[in-house]
Amino acid sequence: MSRTRMQGLTFLAHMINDGFELVLPTLLPLIATELSLSYLQVGVLGGCMVISLGAGQFFTGYLSDYTGKRKMLIVGGLLCLSVSFYLMGVSQSYTQLVLWNLLAGLGASVYHPVSVSLISNAFKQKKGKALGIHGAGGNLGMTISPVIAGVLAHLYGWRFVFRVFPVAGIIICVLFMVLVKEEPSERRNIAVRSLFIRKIFLVILSLGFVSMASRGLTIFLPLKLSDLAYTSATFGLFLSLFNGFGIIGQIIGGHISDIYEKPRIISVMSILSGILMYILLSLPQYYAMIGFVCLAGLLFNSVWPTLFGLFTDRTPEEIHGTGLGLFFSVGYIMASVAPVLMGAVT
Repeated sequence: MSRTRMQGLTFLAHMINDGFELVLPTLLPLIATELSLSYLQVGVLGGCMVISLGAGQFFTGYLSDYTGKRKMLIVGGLLCLSVSFYLMGVSQSYTQLVLWNLLAGLGASVYHPVSVSLISNAFKQKKGKALGIHGAGGNLGMTISPVIAGVLAHLYGWRFVFRVFPVAGIIICVLFMVLVKEEPSERRNIAVRSLFIRKIFLVILSLGFVSMASRGLTIFLPLKLSDLAYTSATFGLFLSLFNGFGIIGQIIGGHISDIYEKPRIISVMSILSGILMYILLSLPQYYAMIGFVCLAGLLFNSVWPTLFGLFTDRTPEEIHGTGLGLFFSVGYIMASVAPVLMGAVT
């Protein structure tokens, strides 16, 4: 498979995989109202997908290195995610929503370690640029899905949204099955112990804190807007602005990570975006919030390709999938704590 085709297909798959992650946060205010949920219950529902997402990524990353069957792993993951979304749309209780959301997270857990490993191995010369373009696909999905979900929920209800979105996931599964030709590979032993060193641990910990900030914002920004009496369409607009400007941020971050020191970029951008996100959640004025959500999205999303590039720089190529699985697992597990903590103190 050519590198151009792989970049295109992973761009689309990333768009769907990450776009699905923001459907629930957009719909949470409507679900909370219909089911009379407390802030703590909202935090648990918002965080449970992230728990299974995190727990599954190390295992799927290991499988991708051990078996080499990356195509089938990606297809199976997207299929599981799509079916779980449909089941959420026909759920009749809070417990069912939590269970199917956990399953959706398990399906979504496949994509990141497998795809980032593929791209890092294929684009060694301009890895940052390739990861930035790939990341832009995820941000594009996170830009358009909240708007679509918000508008459809406003017109037809939140259950309709969960029943319609799986169609996009099925289409991507078919494209992968038809267009991706996977070379057979032998099973091999994976030296997991080589991942447990200080320079790798520090990058993983950095991802965890960055992920906590991201998940906390995406869960509670719609609730902040709901308290200010805005509609679900507005919830989607704000999340889309954050991720839309993040498309530019991903490309810029990927480009500068090929030029400047990655640890310094991560430190500066994380501090600046953290300050902007705190101000955003403290503001009551609509237009001021729009300005800050755009700036926060631009700076915050420039961190992702830099983090991914730094991690793959420090990880042996033959265990990229396993290493990235551990990388994303820790990040998502730490992120799952953020909504619960914010719900408990709100």
